[in-house]
Amino acid sequence: MGINLLGIQPHKVSKDLSGYITYLYGGYKTGKTTLATQMEGALLLAFEAGYNALPGVMAQDITTWGEMKQVYRELKKPEVKEVYKAVVVDTIDVAADKCKKYICQQNGIEDLGDLGYGKGWSKFKDEFNEIFRGLTQLGYAVFFLGHDKEAKDDNGNVTNIRPALSNSTREIIGGMADIYGYAKQKGSENSILVLRDRTGFIECGCRFKYIPDCIEMNYNALVDTIHAAIDKEAAEHDNKFVTDEKMEKIEAPTYDFDALMAEFQNV
Repeated sequence: MGINLLGIQPHKVSKDLSGYITYLYGGYKTGKTTLATQMEGALLLAFEAGYNALPGVMAQDITTWGEMKQVYRELKKPEVKEVYKAVVVDTIDVAADKCKKYICQQNGIEDLGDLGYGKGWSKFKDEFNEIFRGLTQLGYAVFFLGHDKEAKDDNGNVTNIRPALSNSTREIIGGMADIYGYAKQKGSENSILVLRDRTGFIECGCRFKYIPDCIEMNYNALVDTIHAAIDKEAAEHDNKFVTDEKMEKIEAPTYDFDALMAEFQNV
């Protein structure tokens, strides 16, 4: 299909959470998995154990990156897309390690750096992007769950809180996320979800202009918060550019190489 710049329509912001990528990180038992699996049609990809206390969860254990690639192929099938609407990756920390190990095994090396300057990490990023950006292009909502890490100065003082991922992996996942939150235990009370920290002490953020700094740590609160933020910004534009419909992803076309070659030869 050709490109028609005159046929472009103004983008509408979707209030359906399934159109977005969410990255939640934090300490153990702060409710991250519970929140993510409350979305309708959620499939939990369990890279590490942690769903035993979640009744009714639909979970697939993942022990190798090869299994992740098998799941990705399954998720492309139309009949599977009818059943599942969201994919929860728990945890992205372990998923990244599995991916790195896969790249090393494929290239007969012990460490990504063994391939030469930047080459191993480039292969890792390409592989990681192919799977997880591919999931979003298939139309799935994607929840990445991960652990936190405290950065400290030479005196042992905590300078900031961020995901426990390597810098390169953080750049990939952080850049993909529309909603980037930190799950924080609030004393003996329930956890809260920090969505914006104006001091820069906690690494988090959101693409929505009117998102509050923090909310209660549960799925309904997150949905209501996103809706309220979108409504507030939509009011500035007379509600012209907002929709309740799911945001559709554009899938890259695939081609049958042999069929194309036969057609070229005929031409």
